[in-house]
Amino acid sequence: MAKRSSKKEEKQAGKNSPMLYGVVLLIAGALIGGVVSTAIQSTSRQAAAPVQQGGDMFSQIKAYSDRVALNPKDAAAWVTLGNLYFDTNQPAKSVEAYTRALELSPGNPNVLTDMGVMHRALGEYQKALDAFARAMEADPSHETARMNTGVVLLHDMGDKAGAIKAWQELVRINPQARNAEGRLVADMLRQMGGSVNEAGTGSEAGPRLLAPGGGS
Repeated sequence: MAKRSSKKEEKQAGKNSPMLYGVVLLIAGALIGGVVSTAIQSTSRQAAAPVQQGGDMFSQIKAYSDRVALNPKDAAAWVTLGNLYFDTNQPAKSVEAYTRALELSPGNPNVLTDMGVMHRALGEYQKALDAFARAMEADPSHETARMNTGVVLLHDMGDKAGAIKAWQELVRINPQARNAEGRLVADMLRQMGGSVNEAGTGSEAGPRLLAPGGGS
């Protein structure tokens, strides 16, 4: 989750549907009445620089490290470097690269969402939520950020009511929204005991789930 400028294109068709892209698989959490997936999603990489052909991802990391050293204002190269660190399970370095990219080109919702995924991998759950919130501020229709917000709230923060509210907003934007495994989010909400159309309240929170820990 060798990567290219849109590295999810190799695994999923339909670049304009971020909910269909590949996932970082995480430990599943149980709910009363069944299991709701903990898979968290990453975005298409529309802002990245073209990855050079040939070589493995680590050689690409070297190439892009050299590139940003020569031109530290190359925002697209910083995004690509962040993506490469993302895919080689180096979340701290990925966050650093994405941060540099956002300093140069603020407000990219895809970069913010992927940075949030990396914060979660580091166990930095509030920072992950903050990154997803910034992505939604930049693009209120960003489905992946809303899906991931619910995942972190439910499985890492123990906030079922908050997750229900996040996913209700997602269903309001796209009634056919699906999670990483292709399940309708509306069906997940029904399983969780939350109304598909109304905001959740603390009364439906039920037992809290244990945080499974960040990362894949």
